[in-house]
Amino acid sequence: MVENNCSECNACVQICKHQAIELKVNEEGFSYPCINIEKCIHCNLCIEVCPMQNGDKVKLSNLKVLAVQIKNNKTLQKSSSGGVFSLIANYVIKNNGIIYGAAWNAEMQLCHIGVETEKELERLRGSKYVHSYIGNVFQDIKVHLKNNRLVYFTGTPCQVAGLKLFLRKSYDNLITSDLICHGTPSQKIFDVFRHNMEIELNEKTVDYKFRDKSIAGWSCSSSSSLTIRKNGKKHFHIYNRNMRAYYLAFIKGDITREDCYSCPFTTVERVGDITLADFWGIDKFHHFFPNQNNGVSLVLINSQQGINIWENIKNDAISENSSIDIALQTCNKNLYEPTIRPCARNDSYKKAFNNFISFRDSYLLQENPSKIYISYYKRKIKQIKCIEYLWKLINK
Repeated sequence: MVENNCSECNACVQICKHQAIELKVNEEGFSYPCINIEKCIHCNLCIEVCPMQNGDKVKLSNLKVLAVQIKNNKTLQKSSSGGVFSLIANYVIKNNGIIYGAAWNAEMQLCHIGVETEKELERLRGSKYVHSYIGNVFQDIKVHLKNNRLVYFTGTPCQVAGLKLFLRKSYDNLITSDLICHGTPSQKIFDVFRHNMEIELNEKTVDYKFRDKSIAGWSCSSSSSLTIRKNGKKHFHIYNRNMRAYYLAFIKGDITREDCYSCPFTTVERVGDITLADFWGIDKFHHFFPNQNNGVSLVLINSQQGINIWENIKNDAISENSSIDIALQTCNKNLYEPTIRPCARNDSYKKAFNNFISFRDSYLLQENPSKIYISYYKRKIKQIKCIEYLWKLINK
């Protein structure tokens, strides 16, 4: 398997009944399937479930486009954008279902897990700009589906396509959400940045949020970390130069997995029943949302299953009809084209692993970290009721 034609969805590993496929990790930390010729019986199931080769078979035409914001402000604050994932997930929990999504484990490794309670759901909220390890999740989902249990799976488009191809048939009790995806860096390079932060702080990371609304509201650039000191006391950080550099390298596309630069899922035709993204620049197209600074979701509904789910959750949200033409103008470029491979990608991982400080500082030179703190304190001041009221008057 060539490295620019594998998304590491793990579908091929899980479909092989003869255990003839295993994942091999390259020097950048990305895994790729390797076939054991002695065990292989040439059934070609691994090829049939590959989303990079067969993704078109599970693509759906768009039926409806919406701008959506959850009414529950507490949940909205915990969400990356408008909180639609939480709306769907809570519906599934109330119907005795199970939700699969990406979560940090105890060692800060990102992997897909299944959750069944609102408390556990907290781990799945929020954007995570790292490749998530799927493991045997597709096999677990198939068992739940056959037992007539409602299942909700969220992931990148290649992961959703991998699941659908693995199942080899449609299920009325399966709901899927794909994301408008920029690409995924490896866990290994995330760990390098995180470990350097831990060394400088002399603390251990126990949670990380790539986008924290408590800092600067709805944005694509706020992050925070929760660490534990040696004395056991937790410490919240609103800014760290190491993790800021990681985000800048990610957004430039300098540390993205190779196949993402030729992603076949950066199209209006989607693979999820519901596609979720940020409705950036919503004020240019819709003026219906009284609290839009706290996040609004761009929602593409792509199947009758998606329509049915929306009908069950829409009363708990503020929404307005939109269109594909508008969606294509919302700064979600990966809705119509892959991330462009920059020249810096040629040796970005080698530089990060061999001379981390130099690599990190090359990104930090582009920014003034004081902007992060200014945004944070502005938001805190605006949260004081009397000042918030005056702020609104000034804006008017």
